[in-house]
Amino acid sequence: MIENREQIILIIDDDKDLLESLYKYLVSKGYKKVLTAKNLAEAEFKIINNNLDLIILDLMLPDGSGFELLKKIRKKSRVPVIILSALDGIEDKREGFGNKADDYIVKPFLPEDLLWRIEAVLRRSLGSMSESRIKLGKVIFDKERAMLIRNNKEENLTAKQFQILNLLANNLNKIVSINQILDEVWGETYGYENTLITHIYRIREKLEEDPKNPKILVTIKGLGYKLVSDEDV
Repeated sequence: MIENREQIILIIDDDKDLLESLYKYLVSKGYKKVLTAKNLAEAEFKIINNNLDLIILDLMLPDGSGFELLKKIRKKSRVPVIILSALDGIEDKREGFGNKADDYIVKPFLPEDLLWRIEAVLRRSLGSMSESRIKLGKVIFDKERAMLIRNNKEENLTAKQFQILNLLANNLNKIVSINQILDEVWGETYGYENTLITHIYRIREKLEEDPKNPKILVTIKGLGYKLVSDEDV
């Protein structure tokens, strides 16, 4: 069982009654942030504007195909997707998994079956994230791909930005001295102080809500910098 159910789940389906029943069911099981969308347009808006942890996707929607939405999602994000569809053909399942769906459930279904699948997918996702992804406020630092992700939008880091952020992330909630950063990133402790300041600001532009008033990558005056974990932001 997932103990912390703060994950944001989006259910996409054109069946109003199904949306309402699934919303109530997941909330009753402790999921506090359940969103719904009844068509592709509404779904795309919510995908862009929320940092989703899981998407439950119907394939037959009034304004297009769920397969096309899945393809769009996979071009930008690895957010887990569970297909929930009346389409039960082997070709449909092949296309779903071929486009990197994480699971495929055929309607009609038991709510408990969906719940177990959700928990299994989230366990895998959160386990992987704990190793290669770090949540920093509303942004995810993806170490494997050297990028920051905000509301499912990806922003690449330069080599030096990645080295600095990775060093700070490996010392999360701890002060890292300026000399330590200079030594590990540039191999010298003198001559790159101003360059480091510039890189720090560029990272903050990608990481912070307000780069001039940082809350995640903070300066510890006279000592160095500290990267603050999600729960402390």
